Formats: sequence, structure tokens, C-alpha cells
Amino acid sequence: MDLIQDWSSYLFSPTSPLRPYLSPVLSTTTSYLPLLRTYTTTLTNALTQKPDLATLALLLLILILSLKLLNMLLNTVLFWIRLAFRVVFWSALGLLGVWMWTRGPEGVLEDLGTWVGMWQQEYRRIQDGQQEVVRGRREAYGRERGAGW
Repeated sequence: MDLIQDWSSYLFSPTSPLRPYLSPVLSTTTSYLPLLRTYTTTLTNALTQKPDLATLALLLLILILSLKLLNMLLNTVLFWIRLAFRVVFWSALGLLGVWMWTRGPEGVLEDLGTWVGMWQQEYRRIQDGQQEVVRGRREAYGRERGAGW
């Protein structure tokens, strides 16, 4: 709190270099204070005479503040998710560049051909396994149907 008092005494002193800039702002603010006091007095009187209105206003204020907090939380989560995706994207791009630099275009094409062949072989193996399962189910289904009825 001492820091605020020190700065305020410095800013509002007559020898402050910011005095020409702060003077119009302060005069405008002090001219609006009576008007602001009138409105706040009227609002306070209305709220004290009708406590239901005050309760409703308080609930509305709590709702608005909670929605603002949730919005801030959402923005924070979205920032970190975007940052993570960007880091992954640029890291993958950098690794791709390093791979192409070290292996060269022919080596990269050779590696890709090896990987495509391996994936096709695994895909065929899985398809054959699934077809065997389907055939086994059809045979079992046919046996149950004929045997039961």
C-alpha cells in the first residue's frame, strides 16, 4: 500500500512532469462526480426499498461473473491446446526436414516404399483374419440353425 501512496503523491505533486497530462483528466473526473453521486444515491434508495430487486440484481451479477470466469477458463484451455498442436506440427515439419536432409530424396523414397509395403502386408494379414472370423461365424450360425429347428 505504501507503493501506491508514494506514486500517487509523486503523480499529483505540482512538480510532477506528468502534471500537464493528468490535469485535464482529473478536472473532467471531478466534474462528473456529483452526477455519479446522484445516480448512485437513487440506485441505492431503490435497492433498499425493494429487497427483491436487490436479490435479483445480485443473482444476475453472480451469473455474469461466473460466465466471464468460464469464458476466461475456456480461452486458457484453448490457448494451451492450440499451442500444443502448433508445437507438434512444427516439430513434425522440422523432423521431416531433418530426415530429408540426412537421407536425401532417394533414401526418403526408399524408406517410404518399405513402409508402404509393410503396411500393405499387415493390412492383408488383418483382412484375411477377419474373413476367417466371418466364415467361422457363418458356419456356426448355419449349424445352429439347422440343428435347432
